[in-house]
Amino acid sequence: MKPPMLDFKTIAVATDLGETSSNALRRAQEIAHQHNSALIIVHIIDPVGYAFPKGAPAALAADHTARDEVKRIEEEVRGRGIEVHSVIQSGTICDCILQAVSDHRVDLLVLGTRARTKAGAVALGTVARQLLAKAPCSILTVPSNEDEASRSTRGWQRALAETDFSAASLSALRLATSLETGRLDVLHAACCGNEQKCSHCLERLQLLAPSQEPHRIPVEHIVISGEAGEMIARCARKLHVDLVVLGSPEKELTADDFQSSTVLRVISSVSCPVLCVPSTKQSAPHDVIHEVSFAC
Repeated sequence: MKPPMLDFKTIAVATDLGETSSNALRRAQEIAHQHNSALIIVHIIDPVGYAFPKGAPAALAADHTARDEVKRIEEEVRGRGIEVHSVIQSGTICDCILQAVSDHRVDLLVLGTRARTKAGAVALGTVARQLLAKAPCSILTVPSNEDEASRSTRGWQRALAETDFSAASLSALRLATSLETGRLDVLHAACCGNEQKCSHCLERLQLLAPSQEPHRIPVEHIVISGEAGEMIARCARKLHVDLVVLGSPEKELTADDFQSSTVLRVISSVSCPVLCVPSTKQSAPHDVIHEVSFAC
């Protein structure tokens, strides 16, 4: 039996109303339209300007401008037949976004990311790094330099899900199998260097994401040796995927974690959206988790 399709009932998009978040707004609208979801537009006003007497007038003017722009976006989205609400608050950005996610029972949070730097530095800002570990819902990061192949309004055509058999990555894999995609590639980056002779990892992938059941989307299982972030980015480019699905990090990330964090390396290396999924108790049956938790 085909698993039930993922249902994003409520989607939130956090926007600073700048160029970085324009693609995120567009993508959030497309998903809301496809899933008949309610869309929550979240804009947080930096309160720092009000703390200084000379800065208060400029901050107040910026506040009014931002509210007018959010209202304009809200009317435009409503004109497309999408149920939309806005949240405009002043305070600590991460805390305010998390509060909005909780208040509106958000299923998906959409965030924009900056373009890659010349040095290849991570394209994710401080707030987004905090949210990846703290948000109770899945997070979709959308690059400001999203390529043409990822801009289809027809939904995801080809997705790549990676699992290291951790709880979060199993949650990501489970969600990936419920997405309405044309094709799903399931990847495991092995560290043993013996993937050609060892069938254990491949068998685990086939068990977790079977491709032979009737009515399932085509699934390709890939086991390759190498550093996970690099292998995921390489396969994403080679296979021309328009979505990468990963498990969310368990701890808050900093810019210093770039070399060691698979999530940060992938987000900064691919030009398609990345869906980060937090661990859930329903990521996979207990016996399957027990079976795949052992390294080769």
